[in-house]
Amino acid sequence: MTISYNGDISSSRTFSFLRIICRWKGSIWKSVFVELLSWVIMYYVIMASYRYFMSEYQRRLFAKFAQYSNATIDYLPLTFMLGFFVSIVVDRWKNIFANIGFIDDAAIYISAVFLGQEEKPLQMRRNVLRYMVLTQVLVLRDISLQVRKRFPSLDSIVNAGFMMPHERQLMDVVTDKYNRYWLPIHWACSLAQQAKVAGYIAGDAQTSNVLREIIEFRSCLQVLCNYDWVPVPLAYPQVVFMAVRMYFMLCLICRQFLYPGDTVTRTVYTMIDLKIPVMTILQFIFYMGWLKVAEALLNPLGEDDDDLECNYIIDRNATIAMYLAGPCNGVVPEQKADCFSFGFTPLYSEEASNQTIHPLIGSAATIMPDLVSNTRMVPKNDDDTSSTYSGNTVRNMKNMFGLRNRFKSICNKKKRTVKPTGSKRYDSNTQSTQITNVSGSVPITLEPENLQPSSPTVGMASNITLISCGLDDDKNERVI
Repeated sequence: MTISYNGDISSSRTFSFLRIICRWKGSIWKSVFVELLSWVIMYYVIMASYRYFMSEYQRRLFAKFAQYSNATIDYLPLTFMLGFFVSIVVDRWKNIFANIGFIDDAAIYISAVFLGQEEKPLQMRRNVLRYMVLTQVLVLRDISLQVRKRFPSLDSIVNAGFMMPHERQLMDVVTDKYNRYWLPIHWACSLAQQAKVAGYIAGDAQTSNVLREIIEFRSCLQVLCNYDWVPVPLAYPQVVFMAVRMYFMLCLICRQFLYPGDTVTRTVYTMIDLKIPVMTILQFIFYMGWLKVAEALLNPLGEDDDDLECNYIIDRNATIAMYLAGPCNGVVPEQKADCFSFGFTPLYSEEASNQTIHPLIGSAATIMPDLVSNTRMVPKNDDDTSSTYSGNTVRNMKNMFGLRNRFKSICNKKKRTVKPTGSKRYDSNTQSTQITNVSGSVPITLEPENLQPSSPTVGMASNITLISCGLDDDKNERVI
């Protein structure tokens, strides 16, 4: 039932959108037609009652209620509720479709590692895949109405060939109150283990991979069961469905044309007597169509036009599984030299040969052509703007915290008098620190030139003298 329209929008031409808008099956027109027709009929019934059958007093009361409804109708947050609700429903729809269960990967791998063309390995290989399809049938017939109509009972599954009569008897032996989806999966895993013991599967790694493919297929079906078991909380769709429909029920009254003598204040609905409420009809189509999208996607396993083709998926999985397990198993074409052995030249049809192809080229590849040959390569300049930026940042921080004047007064002094009292000497040989006291206080004048290195040679000194400085005293003298 899925409606495909990708062929109609293969190119974005000027009027290509008309191909989609003019379609009926699965369209917005089909979704809202009945409700829109009912709404229009009710609108004209109320219009006739107001204009021809009400007294003057009744018209005034009707006009007051219409004006009040029109002033307060925007209290219903339709856009927010619909947008959030549709996003939740679309996420559920994507997850259900991603876990619908395609058997291709499992069938290809089982056909590749399940060896043997004799009757017994062939039958075991087919049965493993058939049990997987049987599990899918049992799950979908409980959560999809279209599959339920196809297989109304277990006998119909036996008649369709997905389950044998003796397998039905084994399934009837399990009389628990829970679903028995796990039983065919158990048969498939046990059969794969028996094939390993019989030597039809090469090793333990291959057997483990076969079991993993079976379990992953079962996990996808379990996701479908979980979504069917726990839907969106009932209160949320109730709120959204009622809000949209109550909104347009109020529009039946507040969007009527009102006679100027019946209204207290002049509104847009008393200016022009439009016999057809064009803007309200457009609003109904868009909002109700938006709601119908959510209603259709809320259960993608139903019978709507855009619901998933569950019966097709079952038929496809069964066909592919039987072909890979039987006629196509181990069949490889005869290996011959192909036409590309002596060079590969891509070929096109005459119609497609004139099409423009945009190859994979980097966005910066054509900015500077490769014709530049005299490019001089030099070392990188050490002057980095990051150091300047860091220095400016430190100065700004000093100014911000009020330390500018303190640093300025210290840096502007040409000479500084300090009193040496002691020093710490670090011996690199013994890796210990020795403290030497200096007797007496001899003023030492620190000139800028005294701070320059005496030799341009840079090396590692064996003895390093560390000077610990105290705080400034009243005479701007530092004590060492």
